[in-house]
Amino acid sequence: MLRRSGESTATGRPRLTPEAFAERVGALGPGGRIAVIGLTRDGVGDALAAGEIGRGVLLVAAGEARHPRAVIDRLLDDLADVALARWPDWPERDGTAPDVSHPWLKAAAKRAAAGLRPRFRRVAPALEFGQLLQAIEAASVILVAEVDPAAPARAAPVIEALEWCAGHGAACVLALPAVPPDAPPYDRILYGACEIGRAASPAAARFIPSRSRAHPASASEQRVEAALARDPELAGLFTGNEVVTVKGDGRQPRVDLVCREHRVVVEIDGPEHQGNPKFAEDRHRDYELLVAGYLVLRLTNAQVADDLPYAIEKIRRVVRLRRPIPAGETIR
Repeated sequence: MLRRSGESTATGRPRLTPEAFAERVGALGPGGRIAVIGLTRDGVGDALAAGEIGRGVLLVAAGEARHPRAVIDRLLDDLADVALARWPDWPERDGTAPDVSHPWLKAAAKRAAAGLRPRFRRVAPALEFGQLLQAIEAASVILVAEVDPAAPARAAPVIEALEWCAGHGAACVLALPAVPPDAPPYDRILYGACEIGRAASPAAARFIPSRSRAHPASASEQRVEAALARDPELAGLFTGNEVVTVKGDGRQPRVDLVCREHRVVVEIDGPEHQGNPKFAEDRHRDYELLVAGYLVLRLTNAQVADDLPYAIEKIRRVVRLRRPIPAGETIR
């Protein structure tokens, strides 16, 4: 049973999730055809790959072809390339399938064994098309082509070529990135078309956070964070505005900057930290962090503003103090 998103568009077309769309395409029989609005050719390929439909899929390279025969010729070249890549694992190589042409199979196998593309320009396109499909996969191969929704002259050859393919046994998907006008040549493929809809994702998944983790109200924290990110030795060590776990049942402290690898905390204090009760609370936080194994370095806003390079150098020295010393190296 197909899983729909439970919606339909104003035109009455079914709106399918990518998963339900993949199911529908996977169920197409030989000669089956479906148009989908809201996906590019590659988008259809991604949906079918994610849906693991268990069938071969070829993304048709229509290019700038101005005639359906040019699209078909290029498609036959691509099918021959795929067949060569799959040699000698052709499903109908033994010639027992009723639709296999023994002369074609013999000649194609000879070329493939020599490393040549099994393509014959003088063979009728319909015969070559059917034989290549069988050489690639016993079940019907699904062809996916993109149709330009805004240029009828470019869309028409692709539509005609895919109609020809469907008429010769291929399952076909015509991908329209946007809604086309209900006029020729699009009117030939819009009957039975579907549109792609996606379930609303949670707000948290749609939120793009700032790259900075520093407190948005602290210019000093932001300056130190940016300077650390530029420093070759310290870049990537510190994250900002994070909770550090300490023992006890009390409130877990949120610190300005923490290097968990070397267990260093940097606090950047404004003038409000100089008086009680803030001053006493800070000393207790330092104690909790110390017994949890963290060394705390406190800098003031004024120190950061007056000499940022020296503030970064202080952080560097504390990190080096906590970093394991390789054998033979001394602390400078």
